Amino acid sequence: MSGVLLVMFERRPLFGALIGLTLIVTVWHMSFQEATSGTSSSSSFGSSYRESTNIMPPYMPASSLALSTPTHFSPALQQPSLDGGVSAGMDEADGGVLAGGSSMVNQSFFPLLLSSILVNPLEMLPKDDYNNLIDIKDFKFIINFNNCSAESGRIHHESVGTDRIKMVDERRSPLVLVLVHSAPTNWYKRNTIRDTWGQHDPRAKLIFLIGAVNSSVLQRRIKQENRLYDDIVQGNFIDAYRNMTYKHVMALKWFTYHCPEAKYVLKADDDVFVNTPVLYDVLESASQRRRLLFCQEISKAPVKRTHRSKWYVSVPEYRYKYYPNHCPGYSIIYTPDVAFELYREAQQQPYFWIDDVHLTGTIARRINVTITPTGRMLLNQNQKDAILDKRLNATDQLFFFTTPDLREDEIRRLWKAVTFSKNGR
Repeated sequence: MSGVLLVMFERRPLFGALIGLTLIVTVWHMSFQEATSGTSSSSSFGSSYRESTNIMPPYMPASSLALSTPTHFSPALQQPSLDGGVSAGMDEADGGVLAGGSSMVNQSFFPLLLSSILVNPLEMLPKDDYNNLIDIKDFKFIINFNNCSAESGRIHHESVGTDRIKMVDERRSPLVLVLVHSAPTNWYKRNTIRDTWGQHDPRAKLIFLIGAVNSSVLQRRIKQENRLYDDIVQGNFIDAYRNMTYKHVMALKWFTYHCPEAKYVLKADDDVFVNTPVLYDVLESASQRRRLLFCQEISKAPVKRTHRSKWYVSVPEYRYKYYPNHCPGYSIIYTPDVAFELYREAQQQPYFWIDDVHLTGTIARRINVTITPTGRMLLNQNQKDAILDKRLNATDQLFFFTTPDLREDEIRRLWKAVTFSKNGR
């Protein structure tokens, strides 16, 4: 009998691999069903919510996957509907994304997991993907580096052809990759973030994302700033209001090619405050989870049709009366699987300039991801003012983010308040 099996494997080298793969997928699927059947939820952090599942990130190389065992965990992000289940039905607020049936959805984590076992995730992308940005076919990074390490300092970076990047940084991988959207002239805002919530932390990697400029003087100043801080990534599209989606997808591109080992991705604007001491502590203490899109959820938002609004959208641009549920772009936390899937799908879809609606609304629905609302983790304006006026201690309200449009002095005062409270001084 053993001789017969030996001959079978010699003649069919894939036979044994397929059997092994079938066993792996079967065990994973059974564990997933068992875990999801026992899932419960709670409305706030620090409560009794627990979820058990098995995950293998889609960007792990095949060699790492072969040595990995499923992770059993209890996430700290305790909100209902964390599994991103399929939404039933469809109305105008959904923007017609699922019209015609669920076959348009990029379906579930299962085929992505199956593909990741077999190939490097970059192999799931077109060969020319690195040089494309949605409908820009000659995209390139004007300023770029391949340094995902949470440690400071530039490292050597090697290009492999024009469409693949060889990862050569083997130092500490960040817990959180922080991607901040910034305008080219917002150097005071960037310096405020560098001095406060974005200052060096071994658990995080901070990147500012900007577009191209039409001024050689301004470009020299940007390059000088980057030589000083080494934290700017610049794309070759013009930095303009209606190019926001290019910037958002560029951020996900940088994650996909240059920092896929980050355990979480934080997308933020340069006029918000992020309570990073609390955020990093919570994420560090939590076991890695999956399919998380964590933000303030906006629902049933009407499309602006008046020409006086800066958010004006014509009917040819977007035909429906309401936008799908989505995240305002000022603060969003993605798990890497969601960031990768959003990037891959956005590269294939027509351009729509309101990036938060497009990425976290329309595209998120296509990949079957639902939003986990921030709830009390978002500091409202009254609470923010109370902290600044010293009527409320910063530790009396556990929070991750503030609403946007903060002045630089407000960000600095909030940072002083949260670090003063934490250090007990």
